[in-house]
Amino acid sequence: MDKLNSKSGVNLGALDSQDGFSEQPGHPSILVVDDEENYLTLLQWFLTQRGYDVCTASSVEGALELVNDHSFNVALIDLKLGTGDGISLLGQLIQREPKLKAIMMTAYPTVGSIKLAFDKGASRYLTKPVDLQELAEAIQMLF
Repeated sequence: MDKLNSKSGVNLGALDSQDGFSEQPGHPSILVVDDEENYLTLLQWFLTQRGYDVCTASSVEGALELVNDHSFNVALIDLKLGTGDGISLLGQLIQREPKLKAIMMTAYPTVGSIKLAFDKGASRYLTKPVDLQELAEAIQMLF
């Protein structure tokens, strides 16, 4: 069963209590950051069904807590994170892990936010509600 740290908004569903985070070759790891709990649940289920190790966070702080202890291949980041900023988080994640591939998601796309996301290191930019087939293809293209 998933473990949820409600204080930090971190879902440790892909963490194994015995040996930590699974980083086996061929088993890519994805961090999903979104402040909508239902969306996190959907994306975690969808990506886990496709063989990815998935951790979720509902805040900037929760995401940074996870990346302190784990390495991820891909990050899916919502542009608006309650009181946090997805673009700022993207910059921090890329600074910590330059090889990280990031996909920004938003229900409020603007030309400015698209440009800023790519300038900060995003690989893709998807509009919410995200088409799950398009998301799967976007992730696959990153590997």
